[in-house]
Amino acid sequence: MAKIPEATIQEIMDRTNFLAVYQEKVRLIKKGNKWWGLCPFHTERTPSFSIDAERGLFYCFGCHKGGSIIDFLMETEKLSFFEAVSDLAEKANVPLKLEQNGDTREESERFQLYEMYEKLARAFHWLLINHDSGREALQILEKRGLSDKEIQGFLLGYAPADKNWLYGFLKSKGYSEEFLARTGLFSQRNRTFPLFADRIIFPISDPKGRIIAFGGRLIHGEGPKYINSPDTAIFKKQENLFAFDKSMEAIKETGIAVICEGYMDAISFHAAGIRNAIAPLGTAFTPRQAQLVRRRAEKVILTFDADSAGKKATERAISIAANAGLEVMVASFRDFKDASEILEKQGPQALKKSLEYCINAGVFLIQQARETFDLTSMEGKARAVAFFYPYLDALDSEVKQNSFIEEVSRSFGINSAAIQADYLRAKSKIPTARNLQKIDGRPILGNANGSARTADLVFMAAVALKPQSFSRLSEMVKLEDLDDIRARDIYTALDQMYRDNPDSFSTARIVELIENESAKRFILEVAASGELDENIQKVIDDGALGVRKRSLEKKRYRLTIELERAMSDASGAEKKDGIINEFLKEKMLLDAELSKLKGEMNE
Repeated sequence: MAKIPEATIQEIMDRTNFLAVYQEKVRLIKKGNKWWGLCPFHTERTPSFSIDAERGLFYCFGCHKGGSIIDFLMETEKLSFFEAVSDLAEKANVPLKLEQNGDTREESERFQLYEMYEKLARAFHWLLINHDSGREALQILEKRGLSDKEIQGFLLGYAPADKNWLYGFLKSKGYSEEFLARTGLFSQRNRTFPLFADRIIFPISDPKGRIIAFGGRLIHGEGPKYINSPDTAIFKKQENLFAFDKSMEAIKETGIAVICEGYMDAISFHAAGIRNAIAPLGTAFTPRQAQLVRRRAEKVILTFDADSAGKKATERAISIAANAGLEVMVASFRDFKDASEILEKQGPQALKKSLEYCINAGVFLIQQARETFDLTSMEGKARAVAFFYPYLDALDSEVKQNSFIEEVSRSFGINSAAIQADYLRAKSKIPTARNLQKIDGRPILGNANGSARTADLVFMAAVALKPQSFSRLSEMVKLEDLDDIRARDIYTALDQMYRDNPDSFSTARIVELIENESAKRFILEVAASGELDENIQKVIDDGALGVRKRSLEKKRYRLTIELERAMSDASGAEKKDGIINEFLKEKMLLDAELSKLKGEMNE
């Protein structure tokens, strides 16, 4: 099949008159700096369909359809992606340059990839089991509590430390240089430099059991501890799950999937007799993976690491799983970091028993809020309540929402009616700067099905609408500084866009990269309403300062708690004084930085 290069698509979009294309299908009236009309996707009397002519985005506040100009043509004309882009190319007078890839060649290459990955996995496995170079890797796996059964069953392997081995080995098997460059096994900068060297190898299979990629754990030297194959013709990491092929039957039988953070954790559960354990592939748990699980299960148990990063990943996974219609539980490892450590130090029975200590998703989020926000202050309570909005958005019934609101009310001592009122108010603030857009004297009502807005979500939506601001902003605000998981998803998409193509930022492209549907819809809503257009830079600047200030205040709050614990500690006086002094020094630095930041905000 012919493929349109990304650079050609960008050129077409840059030269397209978005307004003219939309006006071919919809009679539009200009109101402020936006264009409004009757939605072509549903019957209505009052215009609720709005376009952002500058960015090429559309959104209907009635039926909630939205997207790019390409999405619009695909929907209205029933075109394929290729046909829609070809239509725009003709209108913009841009020659359509194609990368020719005939079906036969493409299928042949896919077959070659399957064949090569299967052979290479067996070669890696042979080196682990039989060769002296793999002895240390084998000892690591055995020390972690894995038996021959798991090592053989998962076809675990070892990639030699020699950087020339992999390329030479595959060339000797007759594979061409051009083919090897597309296998996802070598660096894009140096076609002979292997991504996997001196690493324990974890073969990744598709649901049919065909090996499609590898994960690798570093044994010596510098570099990330774990790496994964990049996307290829046969592998999309966001659409696959590690050990899914080996877990499908157990998941269907039990109706439960155990979601782990990494390969070793999933294999550890299998070693303990828990055959329904799976793991994402070097990314956070994605909506596509959640849908894959939902076809076979009603419930998931999240077993991510007990560290700060693991807890953040759990927060995000909870909303994604709930949005897919899955019941969500969270396992507590108590004194251990992860499942692999429990297997290594306590054995299979202890790991199996760990799943008995599960709490529901709502209780976990409430615990997180207690650890994160200062609930002795009104502002801290308000922030804690807003922290729950993404989860409330994900719940699929008012009964579930009301039950969770009651839980929050009892835990924090806040009136449940007040929590519900704040949440509903946060959902109804769209679509306009004045909260009500009027056309021909008639109002368009706020979107009752919209996303509940938080300061983080509005801030990151503004950055997505002005993406060139991300480069400077990312130096000040980090992903972990954001409380709202939807805002984190926008940040992740911006970061990916910046790394992949720093010279060409596009809001439409960023929207495509966002996994969270609620976050995506929110950006389309604020783009269509124009509510941020007049003071977007101020929203970004104020948002960055606010997020940074909040992050420092949370660090100070946690430090204060740790300081109180240290002062009440019964350990030796000298050791105790040393710990307290370290905490006090850190607190003084935080206070100084907060004072400086507040000065900048006042200015």
